[in-house]
Amino acid sequence: MRERGSEPQMQDRRNFFRALVTGIGATIAAILAAPLAAFFALPAFRKPDTVWRQCGPLEHFPVGEITLVPLTPLAKREWPEDWGTEAAWVSRTSQQEFVIYNVHCTHVGCPVTWSPQARCFFSPCDGGVFDAEGRVLAGPPPRPLDRYEVKIEGGVLFAGRVYHVDDRLARTT
Repeated sequence: MRERGSEPQMQDRRNFFRALVTGIGATIAAILAAPLAAFFALPAFRKPDTVWRQCGPLEHFPVGEITLVPLTPLAKREWPEDWGTEAAWVSRTSQQEFVIYNVHCTHVGCPVTWSPQARCFFSPCDGGVFDAEGRVLAGPPPRPLDRYEVKIEGGVLFAGRVYHVDDRLARTT
């Protein structure tokens, strides 16, 4: 048989242990959550390194022509080791001026092809058409072809980060 005074004492004891277990659980959750939050949030604040890719010697690009080139990375990636195949369209507009276009259409991402006869880029997936400067002439693409940053060192052309341009071909990102 229970004593009358033991009931409140049991409640106090239960409440104490309930609070203790809840506190320990919350502490463990906070300890585990902090590294996970940092793992997902910190890369957003880190400025990515520019990976320059070699396009080729300047003499491979005649003035006024657009040439498809494979992009060769200058640094080996740690993971994944295979970079896959990357390419770009290089337009040499004058002796020292180059425009390097991303090969992917800005609508669906299909690789565009260059037609020297029509002097246009064509997207086979959505019917997008771009002029020689990358502006949209027809189809659903929302903006001109994306471009790469350009660098010339030692007579060799390099492509850097991809950026977007607006309808006036001014850089937006």
